[in-house]
Amino acid sequence: MVTLILAFRLSTLLLLLAGVQVVFAAEPDDASPPGTEAAALLRLKASFKDPANALEAWSPSSPPVPCNATNPWPGVQCYKGSLIGLRLAHLNLSGAFDFSALANLPGLHSINLKRNAFAGPLPSSLATVRSLRALYLSHNGYTGPVPADLFANMRWLKKLYLDNNDLSGVLPAAAIAGAKRLLELHLEHNKIEGPVPERLPAALRLFNVSNNRLTGMLPSAVVARFNESAFAGNHDLCGAPGSDAGACEAVAAPEPSPAPMSAADYFAVQEETSIVVVIGIILLVIALVSGAMVLMLRQDEQRNSVAPPYYDSVSTGPGPGFPPKPAAATTSEAAMVMAAGAGSSQGEGSSSRAGAGAGGKRMDEFVLMNRSIGEFGLQDMMKASAEVLGNGTLGSAYKAAMRNGITVAVKRMRDMNRAGREEFENHIRTLGELRHPNVLSPLGYHYRKEEKLVVSEFMPCGSLLYVLHGDQSPNRVILDWPTRLRIALGVARGMAYLHEKLGIPATRFKSMDGADFDAPPPPPPHGNLKSGNILLDAKLEPHIVDYGFFPLVNAPQLSQAMFSFRAPEAAGAQQQQQQQRVPVSARSDVYCFGVVLLELVTGRFPSQYLLNARGGTDVVNWAAAAVTEGSEREILDPVIANTGGASAVQLVRIAVECTEAAPESRPSMAEAARMVEEVAGAS
Repeated sequence: MVTLILAFRLSTLLLLLAGVQVVFAAEPDDASPPGTEAAALLRLKASFKDPANALEAWSPSSPPVPCNATNPWPGVQCYKGSLIGLRLAHLNLSGAFDFSALANLPGLHSINLKRNAFAGPLPSSLATVRSLRALYLSHNGYTGPVPADLFANMRWLKKLYLDNNDLSGVLPAAAIAGAKRLLELHLEHNKIEGPVPERLPAALRLFNVSNNRLTGMLPSAVVARFNESAFAGNHDLCGAPGSDAGACEAVAAPEPSPAPMSAADYFAVQEETSIVVVIGIILLVIALVSGAMVLMLRQDEQRNSVAPPYYDSVSTGPGPGFPPKPAAATTSEAAMVMAAGAGSSQGEGSSSRAGAGAGGKRMDEFVLMNRSIGEFGLQDMMKASAEVLGNGTLGSAYKAAMRNGITVAVKRMRDMNRAGREEFENHIRTLGELRHPNVLSPLGYHYRKEEKLVVSEFMPCGSLLYVLHGDQSPNRVILDWPTRLRIALGVARGMAYLHEKLGIPATRFKSMDGADFDAPPPPPPHGNLKSGNILLDAKLEPHIVDYGFFPLVNAPQLSQAMFSFRAPEAAGAQQQQQQQRVPVSARSDVYCFGVVLLELVTGRFPSQYLLNARGGTDVVNWAAAAVTEGSEREILDPVIANTGGASAVQLVRIAVECTEAAPESRPSMAEAARMVEEVAGAS
């Protein structure tokens, strides 16, 4: 009896232990153990042929950790000791590449097999590597159709290069449309048939199906998004460049010939046409007379009132295609600008109370919150000589040099009626209390319902945007690598401070039935970070401006005025017309910070800054591809290529992390600042 009891207890204990092992086995780690990586690569090598023995070091006799710091295995891409990619291009590999050998490596993000000799259908095991962000299979001999499960199972996939193979069949349109994170899809130089998918992922930025055997009508929605060269070389595709003359005849149904018009119908049409012409002439004359009267009335009104501000038509400061900085305006012109924003004035000093000005217009007070650079008031600014600085998304800015020796920057803000006067003043006062060496706090403000003036200290070297791209003078400032790193560090510190002081922690609410749910994400603390809003003082130290205005800008103008809406999560929501819930958050600020970092290290003008125009460089995708391929040094600005070295490469990698398409994949602003601190500390 005792023996039976002991046996029962022992068997129970063994079952419990086995259950514990199963539980632990079911919880994969974020990063695979080094032993797992080595075993996976050895199994992978056994599946293909390596005639040149390029991967001879992939053997049990090699160091057991492929990503060891002293002697890493060839072809591996590592980050902090873990395997994140395989670079096996140009090795003449062939046979069957067993992707399933890599299925248990959740940290593997990239596989590059370009220009090898792999052939046959795309392996079914390909879809088992669910963690992939980038897959490069260009210039091989793959055949057969593109499998739908390639997109369905690899939900993190951002870049897929299948060009220059021998693929055929019809594209899986529904599966491609469902690949929400897909950024680049290259299918050119194959034998793919059928129509071009009508729906493509909103995030897709590069798409190429040229030189295939596509047929049907080229969808207008697709043509509007991509260059026509992406569809060239498809002779039977109606609408594609170089398509055959009969391509459109095959898809367009012939229209029936209209019945011949009778004599009665002809004269009826002529009569109706004559009546329409006469009515049109009468309406045109009325419109011309009315327009002339309105123009005369406006001219009379302008003679008896203040002239409109002249600088609203000036393009935003420096950048490719922007005009040079305009010359200083006269004192009378400055008075016109100030009067347009504040009405005409009475009284001196830092606060001018409401009163009757010229023309009987009411003028509210100017509030000076910070006297660190001296005392001044609205009357002082109206008598100043002015220099137009530019016209940005939030308003027009100019430099005002006052007779008392104080020089300030005045921004005339528009589209800021979202909050009432009390809320506006409380918010501006909060911004005025901020103190950080890399954050430029407002000195004072003037409130009117139609528009507001926000005054800050003038920065003599202008914006980072102007210094990098707009200044073409012989004495222009050239930013060397130590200066750029110092600017990056200052911006990182300033942004981390803003996120600490202005950030609202994410919360959870409880519904009436007791269920808890995520609250809408709080707005980004800055909301409009870009190089044009980073000003440089005489020592080229950065100062962040135009922050914290998100709660004040009118809701309909937010997406046009705030750069945070160019982040992928906001761009996708706008394309799907999902405006009920604001799609931007603190992580959108991190995306904007990443764009600024890339602008600093590449020296290129980011296309992300352009809303409705083409131009610039897509620095986000360019840098992401460089990191994937290990060619970060190739994208560095030639000015810093020799001096930036490993520090510049590290900054590129940080920027790529900050510009991940998924907000949850980006670091917080504090984490991003810490990473930049580490790079600067090691330099």
